Amino acid sequence: MPEISRFPGIVIGIFPREHPPPHFHAVYGDYQITVEIKTGIIKGNFPKRALRHVLEWLDLHQDELLSNWHTIQKGYLPKKNCTIGVKNMIPQVIEATYAHDYVIHLIFADGTEGDVDLAQELYGKLFEPLKNIETFKQFIIHLDFHTLCWPNGADFAPEFLYEKSRIPA
Repeated sequence: MPEISRFPGIVIGIFPREHPPPHFHAVYGDYQITVEIKTGIIKGNFPKRALRHVLEWLDLHQDELLSNWHTIQKGYLPKKNCTIGVKNMIPQVIEATYAHDYVIHLIFADGTEGDVDLAQELYGKLFEPLKNIETFKQFIIHLDFHTLCWPNGADFAPEFLYEKSRIPA
């Protein structure tokens, strides 16, 4: 499947010699869907958050996708410029400072900033070790995914942090 776009965890492509109507395929782990380019009709199952990203991306790139559909059906390679705008869909943490207790002050690439209290989020096998305040303070910003992560592999989705930072304390 010629790849049209790739963004965190999701690969999008169009097969050559496909049946109408124009559509693309999206893969996210074990999940797969087909999406009609003109109508947005979906076949298959996808996690809600990943589906939301795919549909936002479709909205941004519908004309490019239709052009790529026709190009691929004629046997030519697709243009891979459909990733424009994807970074704007997913918030990016650019700065993080320990504030107090389990609160971190975050600044996002779009200028949004705020404090995120993660005290109530530290449950489950991966997050339990972060209840140790010294371990909690060891967070860094993951350079590829622009979100907080810890040495034990714990991390929070940047969308979650973004929404949480915008809620008044």
